[in-house]
Amino acid sequence: MCSPLVEKVVRERIHQQGLPHVSRRNFLKLGGLTAGGLAVASLFPQRQARAQDMAMPAVVDLSHVFGTNIPTYTPGEAPTREDFVTVEANGFFIQRWSLYEHAGTHVDFPAHFIADGETVDNYPVENLLSPAVVIDISERAASDPDAMLTADDIQAWESANGDIPPGAVVCMYSAWEARWNSVDDFRNPDGDGVMHFPGFAPDAAAYLIEQRDIHGIAVDTLSLDPGNSTTFDVHYAILGAGKFGIENIANLAAIKDMPALVFVGIPRWEGSGGGPSRIVAFSM
Repeated sequence: MCSPLVEKVVRERIHQQGLPHVSRRNFLKLGGLTAGGLAVASLFPQRQARAQDMAMPAVVDLSHVFGTNIPTYTPGEAPTREDFVTVEANGFFIQRWSLYEHAGTHVDFPAHFIADGETVDNYPVENLLSPAVVIDISERAASDPDAMLTADDIQAWESANGDIPPGAVVCMYSAWEARWNSVDDFRNPDGDGVMHFPGFAPDAAAYLIEQRDIHGIAVDTLSLDPGNSTTFDVHYAILGAGKFGIENIANLAAIKDMPALVFVGIPRWEGSGGGPSRIVAFSM
């Protein structure tokens, strides 16, 4: 899309018509698409009746903005970006990014830790849409940054809500995302550089793998394991079982008390063990 030919054509059009802008009138037309769709639906009464009977889900963005000042597990791994071409100079806008795969709201796939594990491009797409189970440990995490979501927490949730459904993504809500805008607070290192933030306990990972048929787990912190882990038992267990793990998920409070489906919107990065993703929830 950025060949010299494209630039030549766009430059000639700008010379003739000026820089392109989105007019308010055209922007407002976007809002009219729904009304237009309803008008078309009115031509088909049976279809319109079925559409009216279906409640449209609320859509919740579970992703942080991917930027150049985000917290990363290892210092110095923040993404960088620069303008490659601009509308003013070239007629269209493209940025050039440099990033590590495991930054921002992102997903770990088996190949991230497992030598013969599945990579993103070959991961079953049907596993990327999952019922959400959100388990709240925020009260404990507020007083103990090393708090972990345990098998007992899972069983307590099931006692109140029923068994975790097949194909679920089980999410730890610790409210740690409130620290996102401060790299130091989110990483929370001590004087020796050891980080302290919540994660899953190994017994929770074992319970979910052995007793429940999940698709994956998610945390609102930098790692599936707690920040002070040196053995990464949860990574090895979850990814070794062919599941995925979402890190730095956001806005779990918006769905923790309601049924929701979570979609992992990740590009098919070739041969990759994971990557930045747009995580979206659909709640009814």
